[in-house]
Amino acid sequence: MKFKITILCCFLAFAKAEFSKSQNDLENVLTDLLLISDRYVEPAAEASVMQSSAGWYNSAATLDKYKVTVALHANALAFPSSKKSFDINDSELLNLNIRDAQSTNIPTTLGGEQRTFFDFTLEGDEYEFQAFEGIDTGFLAYPFIQVGLGLWNETELIVRYSPNIKINKSDYAIYGIGVKHNLSQYFFKEERPVEIAFLTSYSLFDLNLFFDPYELRSSGNTQPLAVINGSLVDAHALLFQLVASKKYNNWTLSSGLAYNRSWIDYRLTGDDGPFLGLLNQVLEILSETQQSYKVDLGATYHFNKWDLSTQLSAGNFVNLNIGGVYRIN
Repeated sequence: MKFKITILCCFLAFAKAEFSKSQNDLENVLTDLLLISDRYVEPAAEASVMQSSAGWYNSAATLDKYKVTVALHANALAFPSSKKSFDINDSELLNLNIRDAQSTNIPTTLGGEQRTFFDFTLEGDEYEFQAFEGIDTGFLAYPFIQVGLGLWNETELIVRYSPNIKINKSDYAIYGIGVKHNLSQYFFKEERPVEIAFLTSYSLFDLNLFFDPYELRSSGNTQPLAVINGSLVDAHALLFQLVASKKYNNWTLSSGLAYNRSWIDYRLTGDDGPFLGLLNQVLEILSETQQSYKVDLGATYHFNKWDLSTQLSAGNFVNLNIGGVYRIN
């Protein structure tokens, strides 16, 4: 994240601020909170892209026109320890100071709870800020329903839906729509030694993270600067993927190479005071587009009207997808 962009957006917010006595202090506080929030939410954004991009196919071949499949899938993604917390030093901060330390390690959205406090000054008053909590689990696992519909010209429409999954006080869900188009039809007129397809999809990963409310309060002021009780993360992902598959008797082996473009809408929840409103305006900077890549390896077994599939995806994380697909007609 570019520092000049951060400062520019901060000044746009300051023009509407009610904190006019110490504008420089406010600028520095918001910049520090943006730095912490960026590192806090980034692993969840990366994990959501990996989860939402998995399981869109088990073959590069498409359904025949008006044919329908209904599938039940499950994703499982483990968090490496490096994604559950991050280090921060006092030297990186403009106004905030780590209490009783020069550096500390605090949770990301994928981590747990740790009582780390930062002190800062605003309009001559001393305030404290507690590091945010994470969802406090070692992995994300969720089931989802996926429906495929064969269209014209070896094209397939795919829709997925996942119900809300609760973790302690938090919950998350994933929704998506995709299109797969077979490319082998343009290269092989008769027998096809391999199936090749292009797949694109849009997914929304909706994470609602809630924790015990805490206040940004000064020692000499009974009115808190802000009360924060959670964060809302909407991670959007556009997937562009080249898929290849080969059928051997009752088995189909598949592989894919994918490129993702993603962005997040991130905001904190709590009171509707001016400071939290300012902070959420600054956090809009986190919506800048990110890029990532992943590879898939999968195998599917066919019997009667059923397909049993498994797929392993590797990128910033490793995700395992297992699914059962029923061909309706």
